[in-house]
Amino acid sequence: MHTVEEPLWFGPSEGPLVGWLTRPADALVRGGVVLAPPIGREARAARRAIRYLAISLAQHGFVTLRFDYQGTGDSSGAFEGPLRDRAWTQSVVEAVKLLRSLGVTSIAAVGMRLGATLLGQASADHDLALSSLVLWDPCESGRSYLRELGALEALRRNDVQFDTNAPIETSEFVFTHQAADDLRRLNLANLGPGPLADRVLVVSRDDRTISKKLFERLDQESIEWETTSEQVSLLDIDPLDAAMPEKTMGQITSWLLEPNGATQPFAVTDQATRAIVSNDQERSAVREYFVQLGPRQLFGVVSEPTNEVKGPLIVFLNVSNEEHTGPARLWVELARRWASHGLRCLRFDLSGLGDSPWLPGQPAHPLYDQDWLTDIPDAVKAVSPEDPSNVILIGLCSGAYLAAEGALILKARGACAINPPVGNDVLHAISVMETSRRKSVRALAVQLKVPALRLRWITAGLFDACRKVLPSAYKVDLMATVVKNGTDLMVLASLQDLYPFPRVPLLRSIDRSRVVAPKNYVAKFVPELDHSMHVVEGRNRAVALLDRHVLEDFAGVSPRDDLGTPTTEE
Repeated sequence: MHTVEEPLWFGPSEGPLVGWLTRPADALVRGGVVLAPPIGREARAARRAIRYLAISLAQHGFVTLRFDYQGTGDSSGAFEGPLRDRAWTQSVVEAVKLLRSLGVTSIAAVGMRLGATLLGQASADHDLALSSLVLWDPCESGRSYLRELGALEALRRNDVQFDTNAPIETSEFVFTHQAADDLRRLNLANLGPGPLADRVLVVSRDDRTISKKLFERLDQESIEWETTSEQVSLLDIDPLDAAMPEKTMGQITSWLLEPNGATQPFAVTDQATRAIVSNDQERSAVREYFVQLGPRQLFGVVSEPTNEVKGPLIVFLNVSNEEHTGPARLWVELARRWASHGLRCLRFDLSGLGDSPWLPGQPAHPLYDQDWLTDIPDAVKAVSPEDPSNVILIGLCSGAYLAAEGALILKARGACAINPPVGNDVLHAISVMETSRRKSVRALAVQLKVPALRLRWITAGLFDACRKVLPSAYKVDLMATVVKNGTDLMVLASLQDLYPFPRVPLLRSIDRSRVVAPKNYVAKFVPELDHSMHVVEGRNRAVALLDRHVLEDFAGVSPRDDLGTPTTEE
């Protein structure tokens, strides 16, 4: 069955939320399903699975709504805002209200991890009248959730001191003291005696036990149980390597299909595609709207001031194979901040990533796809057709490499590369090979990409040793060429990226270039910055440098003005 995906804004006008309606194309539905995602790092890992489940349910006749809680994803507000438990529970209520407003009478809900906890809390507090409820690997409480996050972070980093009553700094996300206290109020085991739904399915992990207290509370419901072994490969690894839990999603879909209700018309109405997401009296209000970009209909979000737009277009690129929100939602926050100072900003998903279309035959985790070098100019020209060169491209890691490549293609005004990968020049040479007219050269490029990504230092060293004998088309110094073309280039790098020679910085080309850097090239090593910008202190330092660079050089904000950056520069 053909399906349709539609982004929309919903909820209160003073704090609009972002959601995606996925429905059968014929607008005949058997019911609605709200999909409540996890929070933080787990949300990153599960995002593709949640979208896949939404599409699968729509193919079976459901209209689904997946959404971002207030202060998360693309929704308005701040992650560290007040009353997190109430704000996120209310987000669930707003999602259910939206489906009911469209004429859907039978509403089910699926929540994963803390999303399951929030669904249970919302059902108990607001009587959502759900026909079916799936609690997928539920967190018993906000306290247990934070305790697990703290323990995992302590394993990942040696310098973490975990305190059950203190703020929790996890990979990328920080739960402030107040936010942590708010979340500790959530507790599935302490919910009142009323039914959460007409029928409930709990999908628990086969490697963890449910506490006796939670089991006794859930046993009051008309409940069924399933187990899954797929959460390990979905949530307990780096989100970049998350595997699709296909068996579990099949179990959930089959269970939701069991009540054989008749189909009913679904009200296909125009949904809100624009919203005011920030209204600071001292700066311009910020408006956001969804866009489809280029022939591949890539998904993007434009942030712009409600009054006059000035300066170049700012474009944020995907980090590896993740969605357009950036590390710790950084792209969302910077886009809105810079838009309040008059800049137009675009964050979008390259083909096969995030909310953009998945291309036929494309792998679940595409890396350095040659099609992306077409996506970037297509996206820029769609938003700024009058002068696509008047653009600043910003990227982290693989996105930093793509920012440099995009700057070459567009002759861009500027580019900001954060932690560009080792072997930029190798990747550029491979991309040139992939455009060759000779099939054998293109095939060789595909074979070279694997070792270039897995053995970066060895490949980069061999490439440097072979430069003198390579044809000129393949031995381009990517960053140097970007600068020579007149692009303003800023490179921010982590000392961790000097591996395996962290004490010999002159072996890194970025540091050599600083000695004789031209005026349009700024390169800095940022203390405490890790490669993926997960550690808060290093990320704040890098953001402070990036923020001042963009606002002073491209928005015309005087260095004497208070830029409002809540971070400390190096």
